[in-house]
Amino acid sequence: MAASPTHPVTQLGRHGLSVGLGIGNVTMADLNAYIAALEKKLAELSGIEVDQIHKNQLANAADEARAITEMAEYVSSIQVQQPGVAEAGVVNPQIAAVYDYINAELGEARGAHSLPPLKYEYSALEPHISALIMEIHHQKHHNAYITNLKACTEKLKQAEEANDVGAMNALLPAIKFNGGGHLNHTIFWTNMAPDAGGEPSGPIADAINEEFGSFQNFKDKFSAASVGVKGSGWGWLGYCSKNDKLAVATCQNQDPLQLTYGLIPLLGLDVWEHAYYLQYKNLRAEYVKAFFNVINWSNVNERYEAARKSAGH
Repeated sequence: MAASPTHPVTQLGRHGLSVGLGIGNVTMADLNAYIAALEKKLAELSGIEVDQIHKNQLANAADEARAITEMAEYVSSIQVQQPGVAEAGVVNPQIAAVYDYINAELGEARGAHSLPPLKYEYSALEPHISALIMEIHHQKHHNAYITNLKACTEKLKQAEEANDVGAMNALLPAIKFNGGGHLNHTIFWTNMAPDAGGEPSGPIADAINEEFGSFQNFKDKFSAASVGVKGSGWGWLGYCSKNDKLAVATCQNQDPLQLTYGLIPLLGLDVWEHAYYLQYKNLRAEYVKAFFNVINWSNVNERYEAARKSAGH
């Protein structure tokens, strides 16, 4: 289980500027001093010009925080009408589907969502993914999606009690965004492990070779797709239960893979900039390359075998 963050430096990070993500008791002066010290050391060691990197980094952190905050504000802005005044109609089935996927992955009832503990320390994936990134990503970003998902669920309950179908359906974008964020990150954490990576073995290896011709072909296709995601999103290896085959796919933002393509998620790679920018800056391709050093193929294989069994293959 991962240790809880206690050190003030690891608490702040660059993402400490993010609206709504929280930075504990760290002051702006502490943050500026910490960043200045890092930049000075970086310049001494490498001669890299850090001013533009700094500006880009703060902008990226602010952009993501803004997206999360705006979604929370959107949920708050939805007004549930009183019974008799509420809009009738058909509830979008995707709302229930998101909660069903979360329940299948985590065993969580609707509204009873919590941050799943990691099975390894934040530093366990170094040098491929830094401890600071893992800590901020897990404690701040994933937790923010859970907080917003709970708010969505409470507003959904109010809409259901009033039979306000319009308000229910208006919540779908926020439920997909925050519910997907919770689901996707949960899969992501289990898809990685220390002392992992390399090539898979067992049934998943056979399936990869059958579908893509070789592991290298799969690696190339998955990497190209993940690097090529426009803006923020995810790269996925999924399983199609209808034809008993694997497929590489990408999803924008936090859209769940199964909701988007009907594919069961086996392996997911977060290519939102919060997942790599502190370490790899804008070099997403280097981050994707490093990801292959921490893939927990045992977990991927378990997911694949469970998916096939559930599909009757």
